[in-house]
Amino acid sequence: MIYAVRYVLIVAYTAFWSFAACCGGLLDRSGETATWMARQWVRWILWTCGVRVEVSGLEQVDPQRPCVWMSNHQSVFDIVAIVATIPVSWRFVAKRELTRIPLFGWVLLVGGHVIVDRGDRERSVQSLRAAARRVAGGTHVIIFPEGTRSPSGRLREFKSGGFHLAIEAQVPIVPITVSGSRRITPKRSLRIESGRIRVRYGKPIPTEGLHLDDRAALKQCVREAITAGYDPELQQD
Repeated sequence: MIYAVRYVLIVAYTAFWSFAACCGGLLDRSGETATWMARQWVRWILWTCGVRVEVSGLEQVDPQRPCVWMSNHQSVFDIVAIVATIPVSWRFVAKRELTRIPLFGWVLLVGGHVIVDRGDRERSVQSLRAAARRVAGGTHVIIFPEGTRSPSGRLREFKSGGFHLAIEAQVPIVPITVSGSRRITPKRSLRIESGRIRVRYGKPIPTEGLHLDDRAALKQCVREAITAGYDPELQQD
């Protein structure tokens, strides 16, 4: 019964805050209102589900310097935990298909998030270049380089787009490691459990002076940094 109640409340919270964010986004084209509302949305969800988020490593990050923030992705609660803890105003890099989802997709559009058309290479490159200009100008973006959730919790192969963006903008990449989120939403289960998630922000990895030919080495560096941040206790199946 408790799981059903949680689902109903999360749907209600999502509908309420998405509608509010859409309205706020139309009035505030900067996207800051929608971002503030997203933080309230995730706080309500965490409280309702009895999920505690612990954070470490923020002292290594300069919030005044624009960055590309890259995280592992093993649960929808990765997004919740990052939004609740990231110390800057942020925008997601999201695939265009997500904008077709009622309310949620509209929030992506009015909130000024970076939308990438992965089905069209030319448009994808153009959108990444536009995103690089925004990042170089001071916008922080969050990317899940695996492109989709990992069912096993192990890092999948990284997509190149986010690394292209970071090199083009010549800004650091902040590796983020989320541990424990798979326990909150177990594989092949509709349950949402209570528990603990740990978010570790790693030392920024510089990209100054790098070129697109350096993407493979940069991917490996980010992969190693994310892997090193796992909490072994929380990552156990």
